[in-house]
Amino acid sequence: TQTTVTSEIISGFYEKLGNKKLATLAQQNLEIVGGIKYDARECAFAEEIVKGLGSDLSTLKAVEEIKPLKEETPSLGGASSDVGDVSWNVPVVSFGTAVFVPGSAGHSWQNVAADGSTIGTKGLLNAAKVFSLTAIDLYTNPKLVSEAKAEFEERRGKDFKYISLLGDRAPALEYRVKK
Repeated sequence: TQTTVTSEIISGFYEKLGNKKLATLAQQNLEIVGGIKYDARECAFAEEIVKGLGSDLSTLKAVEEIKPLKEETPSLGGASSDVGDVSWNVPVVSFGTAVFVPGSAGHSWQNVAADGSTIGTKGLLNAAKVFSLTAIDLYTNPKLVSEAKAEFEERRGKDFKYISLLGDRAPALEYRVKK
C-alpha cells in the first residue's frame, strides 16, 4: 500500500520511585497530626454531598481515620505526574489527606466545592503540618537523611543515569493544535 507512518513522542513519565524510610517518617507524623474533624456546618454540607452520591453516611468517618501505611504497589494507571521523574533524581515522599468528601469522584464539582470550603482548608493545613514535622525531623536528624538517600541509591541502582523519556527535545506544548 506504500503507506508510511511517522510517530512523535509527546509525553512520557517515569513511575514514581518510592522511599519507605521517608514514607514511614511521614506516616508517623500523620499519626501525630491526626485526621480531619468536621464541625456541624461541614457535617451538614458533607452529608448533602454523600446523599447526592447515593452513598452511606458512615463513609464520612473516614476523614477522621489515619489508615496504616500500605506496601508500595505498582501504579495501575489513570494519572501521570512528573513527580515520577523527580523521584529518580532525589528521594521523594507523598501522602494523602482528606480535602474532599469521601466517595466524590476525582475532578468533580463535589470535589471543587469541598476543596474551596473549610473542609479543603482543614485538609491543606493537615498536610502542611505533616510536611512541616517531616521536614523538621529530617533537618534535625541527618541520620534520617542519610538512610533515605541510601535506600534511594539502592533502589535506583548505582549505575542509573536519568534520561528523559522525551529525549532532549522541547516539550510538545502545542500537540493539540491542528496544523
